[in-house]
Amino acid sequence: MKINVAIADDQKLFRKGMIALVNSFENMNIIFEAENGKQLVDRLATDNIQPDIILLDLSMPEMNGLEALKIIKETQANIGVIILTIHEAEHHILATIQAGANGYLAKNAEPEEVEKAIREVFKNDFYFTLPMLEIMRKGLTKKPQTVSLDQEENLLTPREKEVLQLICKQFSSIEIAEKLFLSNRTVEGHRNNLLLKTGSRNTAGLVLYALKHKLIETDHFFN
Repeated sequence: MKINVAIADDQKLFRKGMIALVNSFENMNIIFEAENGKQLVDRLATDNIQPDIILLDLSMPEMNGLEALKIIKETQANIGVIILTIHEAEHHILATIQAGANGYLAKNAEPEEVEKAIREVFKNDFYFTLPMLEIMRKGLTKKPQTVSLDQEENLLTPREKEVLQLICKQFSSIEIAEKLFLSNRTVEGHRNNLLLKTGSRNTAGLVLYALKHKLIETDHFFN
């Protein structure tokens, strides 16, 4: 299946380089480019062909990446958004994930990581590297808890916690169903309940929740 990708970045040289790179990947192509967030949002509202994945820069004129991300997730939440940035500060990462971003990619990433990020978001709805997960975890531990520990313990059922842990380990719904001897429909039901109970926008939000409440350690994501 071909993966349609869009990119928004105000740096023309970087943008053109990313377009050439993505177009070189098998079954993947850039369907349009934008110079800023406003141009991206306008194209999404008028174009007949919609991207599966958007590579979105944070620092852009007219409308920055975070503002564009919020609009995209309100109107077209099914589009996967990967943040492209040189900023790896905790508050940047947490703000974008809480706004609905599906992944985070440093601008100096290797071509292989760019391809992996796009394919992972397309397949599993999220992509984070281990260093990014560590930054997220450290940032979350500094934030005060708004819910008591007893309430948090009772928020998710044991089965929901089990499903959440497998989601974080990048198992698909079909794989989770096979592993837990459940139907795919039951797993999807658990996934929807997890989104509702945790107030998460997407799978990336569930990962953030799992890290915040210590339901999984960062080194378990890739095991």
